[in-house]
Amino acid sequence: MSVPVSRVLLCAALALSTTIVAAQQLEEVIVTAQKRSESLQDVAVSVQVISGEELAALNKTQIAQLTRLVPSLTYATGTSDAGQSIVVRGVGTQTFSRSVDQSVGTVIDGIAAGSVSGSLLDYSDVQRVEVLRGPQGMLFGKNASAGVLSITTRAPTVEPTAGFGIDYSEENQLQLNGYVSGSIVQDKLLGRVAAYRNTRDAILENNYPGGDDFNDRDEWGVRSKLQWLTTADLDVLVTYNHAERDHQCCIGPLDTVESGSIADRLGGERGSKADTVLDNDTSTGTTKLDLYSLQINYQMGDYLLTSISGYSEEDVFSAARGDLYTRTALPMNDSAGKYEQFTQEVRLTSPGDQRISYVTGLYYYNKKIDREFIRVIDLYGIGAAPLPDSGTITVLNDPRTTNESLAAFGQATWRVSDAVRLSLGARYNDDRLSIDQTVSFIPGTIAEAPPGTVNDDTDDQKWSWRVIGEMDVADDAMAYVTVARGYKGPGSNSLPSGPSSGDAIFVDPEIPTNYEIGLKSEWLDNRLRVNGAIYYTEFKDFQASTQVPDVFPPLFILENAGKLETEGVELDVSAMVLENLQLTANMAYTDATFTDWKDAPCYAGQTEAQGCKNNTVQNLSGADMPDSPDWRMNFGANYYMPLTGMPFDGFVRGNYFWQDDVMYDTTNNPLHQGESFGTLDVYLGVAARDGRYRAQVYVLNVFDEFYINNLSGQQEVGILAGHGVPFDATRRVGVSLSMDF
Repeated sequence: MSVPVSRVLLCAALALSTTIVAAQQLEEVIVTAQKRSESLQDVAVSVQVISGEELAALNKTQIAQLTRLVPSLTYATGTSDAGQSIVVRGVGTQTFSRSVDQSVGTVIDGIAAGSVSGSLLDYSDVQRVEVLRGPQGMLFGKNASAGVLSITTRAPTVEPTAGFGIDYSEENQLQLNGYVSGSIVQDKLLGRVAAYRNTRDAILENNYPGGDDFNDRDEWGVRSKLQWLTTADLDVLVTYNHAERDHQCCIGPLDTVESGSIADRLGGERGSKADTVLDNDTSTGTTKLDLYSLQINYQMGDYLLTSISGYSEEDVFSAARGDLYTRTALPMNDSAGKYEQFTQEVRLTSPGDQRISYVTGLYYYNKKIDREFIRVIDLYGIGAAPLPDSGTITVLNDPRTTNESLAAFGQATWRVSDAVRLSLGARYNDDRLSIDQTVSFIPGTIAEAPPGTVNDDTDDQKWSWRVIGEMDVADDAMAYVTVARGYKGPGSNSLPSGPSSGDAIFVDPEIPTNYEIGLKSEWLDNRLRVNGAIYYTEFKDFQASTQVPDVFPPLFILENAGKLETEGVELDVSAMVLENLQLTANMAYTDATFTDWKDAPCYAGQTEAQGCKNNTVQNLSGADMPDSPDWRMNFGANYYMPLTGMPFDGFVRGNYFWQDDVMYDTTNNPLHQGESFGTLDVYLGVAARDGRYRAQVYVLNVFDEFYINNLSGQQEVGILAGHGVPFDATRRVGVSLSMDF
């Protein structure tokens, strides 16, 4: 006798509901998404939060690893620290011009990071990470037209405490961290020092005799905090953070090669599953960051006045010389950049329980970049000359840029009734941008890009705003509607073709308009949490760089890529289905496309039959945004097993991640289409009931599914396409231990 499917599903739902009712409640999640500490469930913003405890339990120390936990967050890799970017809802920075701001802002302890390289270094001693989705620049400093990654590190404590963590896995990956915190002077002066060191052998084997392997890891950092509790109403926090990264990075194996080219004759293993290289060159990169901040909080009755000052210095060097075959194509391809940034924010926060509450303030931002770039191209090495030693071409580029911004901002919330609230926010930005740059080609000139010098500046003034309506639709459920206009300031073309390509020196601001409907809810006595959002965002004058097809030396231009749209659905579910079992499900559907880019550059080798007109432009209207898969999802299960008579409990934890196929190239080159993949990570261990220690063994990518995280390159004059291989593209086994005293 058959049983109707609907009856089975109904019985399963009733059984699950009964089980959930018997389970313990979910913990409250605190966020600062609106510049004040609030419960996640009370904030009418699409935000996903990862606690420091969860990051430590999963041994996650890199920004890129967050993409496995936050489906709406993806990560675009590059050939150096400065060539990578964060993508939210399918939108992120699509240029490696250093004088263009990030579309997804990174904020660390309230200070916006102006450079992508400094914001992507490893982290430790984290309190929480918040991923705010959609335009957020109104409250979070500079730009943030697509979203914000907000990292809050741990504060000094009154009680003395210390701890350490150690994690070791295959390929000699060793992750060390530790901290000391407590009162220095009679509960008036508190201090905290935290440090980390992460190393790993190269994961990409080089079969060239004596050649260096690639994509290793060597990074360390230290953060120190002093907090002076001068009075009951005034406290001062001083922070110094230093971090360094030194690695041979970032290349990937051959994927496809032009038939008959030098790469074809002298290259190594190739294909979609290739995981070794044959290269006589070395690619190296270093990043050094020093960050100083001063935060002053003054409680004026019920009102809080906050001042945050930040100054950072950053040195980034990259020598991306790896060409994936045994003839040196790039004897020199070096970039050295020095970044200086100063920010100052002053804001006033009213009490949160008034009929009208608000946050208002002023913000100042100043960033200077001084960069030197030199590229030497071996004409024979790339197949452009018939004989060895046929000559070289040298490209020199030395852009110096200054970006200055002044803004006033505020957001007020009116409690119309006990169940209805209306929030209005606005920000006025005044941006000024200057560039002083010289590009030289030696020997001679290149017809498409003669040498040139430019010294110019521009300015722009724009309003951004946000309107939020929210209503309590049940005791623990709130629905909201948002309309927001964002802003990302103008950028300058500091690419080697910048002053001489005939294109605009500056690109216009990037303007998003976001429409969103969301739900924050808890059910079954706070044992089931369901948060979700449906959104539609239109970007005007999206800033992107593309390569000029069939031009040598390779030329890249910066331009406004017309309009693009991103729309989708996000769902975050967490449930305590048993007293000791928590299940989570996070899913994101994203449809991000160029909607009006009729004169986009062709990709290398594109024919007229493939849509390239006059060997120059194609119509990319309706084409996919890069680094934006349609579907991404994460499922987690965390089960604690009480061990009678022991001071600790056992646990088993599993995380499954799946991603749809993805386009990696702005010009939608079909050779740069990545396939879908899924990975399972499993953790098994014991944890003290008082939280003082945790030990575990784990297996990453249990089913050993090979996958890639990038496809790049071109198909002309012997230059090739390669794919990026992440650390856990193969099965990895490891152990970890953490202790607090």
